Amino acid sequence: MKRVISFLLLLTLAAALLLPVTSFAEQPQKTVRVGWFDTPFCMTDAAGRRSGYAYDYQQKIAAYTGWTYEYVEGSWPELYQMLLDGKIDLMSDVSYTPERAELMLFPSLPMGAEEYYIFVAPNNTEIQQDTPHTLNGKRIGVNKGSIQIGLFRAWAEQNGVQAELIELTGSDSEAIRMVNTGELDAYLSLDAYGDLGSAIPVFKVGSSDFFFAVNKDRPDLLDELNAAMNRIQAENRYYS
Repeated sequence: MKRVISFLLLLTLAAALLLPVTSFAEQPQKTVRVGWFDTPFCMTDAAGRRSGYAYDYQQKIAAYTGWTYEYVEGSWPELYQMLLDGKIDLMSDVSYTPERAELMLFPSLPMGAEEYYIFVAPNNTEIQQDTPHTLNGKRIGVNKGSIQIGLFRAWAEQNGVQAELIELTGSDSEAIRMVNTGELDAYLSLDAYGDLGSAIPVFKVGSSDFFFAVNKDRPDLLDELNAAMNRIQAENRYYS
């Protein structure tokens, strides 16, 4: 009798262990459309291989969610609009604002924090570091719709700077090209740009946390993203 009871207990335990695996296997795999734009967080080499902080984080998330990714390429402003229009599901490097929270979904944890700098061409002698008024009358490029616009205006008012902001819809590399050809005097971008051969940071304008942003019609993805990011942070609190 004891052997029969022990055998039944083993069967019950085995069934309990198998249930989550079976349940997970039966769930359909989701294809998530992800925005891919020219940035140090999203890089593509000559062989077409992707890398960068955002890419690595997405792969880590996929290990917990089972997602596969369909990458949609464009500039940050173009992809931001596509996220609003529901043409992509997920986008990295989006700062939180209350206005944006009405248009898209944000997870509970940020991807990290970033700082924003004004970059100039290496041969620029007119705009001088630690001398903000040398920006007066200059044309400064910035990504259309980015949080940097508001940060710059607050910084400019505080420092007595009167410059013209040019809102751009192209890539970082295109903006830096415009700085080096004189079409722009400077470019406002995140500190990770870091190509000192093409552009030099001269003023820090501000900083913010940045997030993965999810299309507002995909709360299912937000739930899975939150669960994955919380598990990643539980394993390594300094991952971000």
